[in-house]
Amino acid sequence: MLTEKLKAGLGQLLFATHMFVLVLVVAESRLVIPDWLHVFGRMHPLLLHFPIVVLLLAVLILAFPRIMKDPLDSYHYGSSLLLIGCLLAAFTVIAGLLLSHEEGYEREALQWHKWTGLLVFWISSILYAYLEKVNPSLQKAGMVVVALALLVSGHLGASITHGEDFLTAPLISQQEKLVSLEEAEVFDHVILPILEKKCISCHKASKQKGELRLDKPEFITTGGESGPALVPGDEEESLIFQRIHLPLEDEDHMPPKGKPQLSDEEKDLLSAWIRDGAVFDQKVLAFPDTTMTYQLAVQKFTSKPKSYDFPKADASTVENLNNFYRKVQALGMNSPAIAVSYFGRSAFDPSSLEDLKEIREQTVSLNLSNMPLKDEDLDKLSDFPNLERLYLNFTDISGEGLGHLRPLENLKLLSLSGNKIDDNGVENLQELKSLKQLFLWNSGLSNEQISTLQSALGDTYIETGYRDDGTVYQLNPPVIKFDKAFFQDQIEVRIEHAIQGTSLFYTLDGEEPDSSNYILYEGPLTIEENLTIKTRAFAEGWAGSETSTAEFIRSRIRPSSYTLNFPPADRHKGDGVNSLFDRKKAIPDVWNLNWLGFINHPLDVELSFEEPTDISSMSLSIWFNLGARFFPPQEVEIYLKDKDGDWQLAKTHKPNIPQKEEKALLKQLEIPFATEGVKEMRVVAKPLSSLPNWHGGAGGKAWLMVDELVMN
Repeated sequence: MLTEKLKAGLGQLLFATHMFVLVLVVAESRLVIPDWLHVFGRMHPLLLHFPIVVLLLAVLILAFPRIMKDPLDSYHYGSSLLLIGCLLAAFTVIAGLLLSHEEGYEREALQWHKWTGLLVFWISSILYAYLEKVNPSLQKAGMVVVALALLVSGHLGASITHGEDFLTAPLISQQEKLVSLEEAEVFDHVILPILEKKCISCHKASKQKGELRLDKPEFITTGGESGPALVPGDEEESLIFQRIHLPLEDEDHMPPKGKPQLSDEEKDLLSAWIRDGAVFDQKVLAFPDTTMTYQLAVQKFTSKPKSYDFPKADASTVENLNNFYRKVQALGMNSPAIAVSYFGRSAFDPSSLEDLKEIREQTVSLNLSNMPLKDEDLDKLSDFPNLERLYLNFTDISGEGLGHLRPLENLKLLSLSGNKIDDNGVENLQELKSLKQLFLWNSGLSNEQISTLQSALGDTYIETGYRDDGTVYQLNPPVIKFDKAFFQDQIEVRIEHAIQGTSLFYTLDGEEPDSSNYILYEGPLTIEENLTIKTRAFAEGWAGSETSTAEFIRSRIRPSSYTLNFPPADRHKGDGVNSLFDRKKAIPDVWNLNWLGFINHPLDVELSFEEPTDISSMSLSIWFNLGARFFPPQEVEIYLKDKDGDWQLAKTHKPNIPQKEEKALLKQLEIPFATEGVKEMRVVAKPLSSLPNWHGGAGGKAWLMVDELVMN
């Protein structure tokens, strides 16, 4: 129990915190929070538990004074706890207001949590101040309001941190376990549960750390401020893969240290899924059983492996059949069943299928996807008595040869995606009565033909890649691969897509590629001038992908020496002045080490050249982001030295200030300046000193984010 003198002192402290909170609330949009205060703001999740417990305990004692033997003791203990709870609430609110200045939170959810938290602080303080001055009925009403506000604010905070379905997640998880292997979707039932348990608490609608959401496919492919979260088919280039495999102590490791980490099995599943194309709308059983995605995912739904009564193949025979274009492997350590996969389209010879005769009895899975297989070659598969799964995606068959599969009485799964199946193929498919699953994505079949097949194969699940409601799935964007975006003479650029058979359209004029404006990608491009590549993927049966964009800038002139007169801010200091001339293109990621950030001082760099140099063009490579307060410079000044060694102003350029509706982007800020025979030069770019009136932080300072000074 607090003494009256101590209560008086703490009461004055409480009043002071109210004044500070009021300043934070009223001047919120104008404040620039120093880095050291952000540390205190991040203590908000730690502090918030204390006022919840203390205030609820105070309300309980004050509302039910008979809990203690002496009602007077109840009042003294209750009022003391109420005062302590108010102070703890004050520090929690202050930390929360500071934390709210950081990016990554959905504003509406954050606002509700902020104001309910402030309500707890203000109402509990009023209750303490008038505890002896109002009648018991008003006291109890105030206690009820405090308790309700605590519960609501706590719930909203938990929703921001853990997700809106945090309480019901165990029930949903239990329902997911009831999905059968036949019904299981690889993303919805294998990948998404991993993300929900380990990632989505920080990357969802109400809390978007790094502007990234991982709760829906379209947000995963779009990515955040660091770009797309994954590159289908390329795990090494995918940010998800990179971040989960960083050392735990690394500040970029995900999930952050202190949060539940991914198990090795979960990491393997994510990696395998990305490596196998990162598809969102495919069933587990549609993956070839030789893929790691299939092998890892199927374990989540199958408790007991299938047993076979045929003998094992000779180990030396299996070993001899393995080569650089063919993989032959057992489906389990003690299983006689064998899966065969072919690789390398250019090296494939259909006659090599005859090599499998020695293991034809043991072969239960055969993957010939992407091989140049003709209809007549399918007769080599008619004598595999135990074949259960056959993958013929993106081959050269039309369907006439499917009649050769009729003797395969154990064939349960047939995948023909990417082949244009004709009427003969439809007729032959109707005879494959043993099929349980038939995959016909992008096969060119009409709704009528699909209905005919469904009627003939009543017990067969047919996956066509589209839904009867007209839904068409969108392709992932292509991947643009290159060494460096800044180049001296020329650079080679490749465009790739994880799904074979897609057409890659691109443009070099900055316009969006579409059916009326495009160049068809047929091989690597050689870039010799400044340009922007925009590319999209198209395939029949799919919606065209979003646009992938890459900008390439020729930077021929590099000074022999250079120095910064003012260091960049600690938060964005990159590799110091070297970042300006390393020809490394920064990505829109605040943690990227190629960015130099300036806010309190200008970018002020002095350049020296070994020989007199002619400069015909100059530009600053900058990042504009309205929400992050990244703006072009207010003014750029260029100085040259005169004969006496004094700097003389040679050029002043004032860029246009972006408008409210402009989207975030990386851009080349052209500086209209040319000179001849320069030996020493100084470039000064001043950050915007006052954000425009339409900006949420109007009047505050803007950041200048630079990654390269380009000269030709």
